[in-house]
Amino acid sequence: MSDVSYTLQLPEARLESVDRDADTITLHFSQVQLVQEMENAFEDSLWTQAVNLSLRDYSLNGELPDCPCEISSGDITNNIYTYRNHAPLPINWRGDVRCALTVAGSGATFAISGDSMQLEQIATPRYIRHIKK
Repeated sequence: MSDVSYTLQLPEARLESVDRDADTITLHFSQVQLVQEMENAFEDSLWTQAVNLSLRDYSLNGELPDCPCEISSGDITNNIYTYRNHAPLPINWRGDVRCALTVAGSGATFAISGDSMQLEQIATPRYIRHIKK
């Protein structure tokens, strides 16, 4: 049996809406791409899924975009590790966390920092295709 890992891809993610309350901000993505990597496999597979990314005790730098919008790139930070345009799953991080995103087309950027970050996968991932390693 081989080990399986998943990686969230930020480019082409579709941000549908953003919810905020006193201490939590949640980014609702209707579509992100996930790469499924299997140890000893000749190819990886590409999937799409809806997800919610939540940060607690957050601070916002920049203006939130008009939704829906597409994300062209971004950085996700887990303490001392910064992932450019991707992040390993699962995301249930504590400490110094940050999500900095760039909106496709306008090039507008915004960043959210917080004390914790969680990613909730919604429904079942949908297979797209196999990809070369």
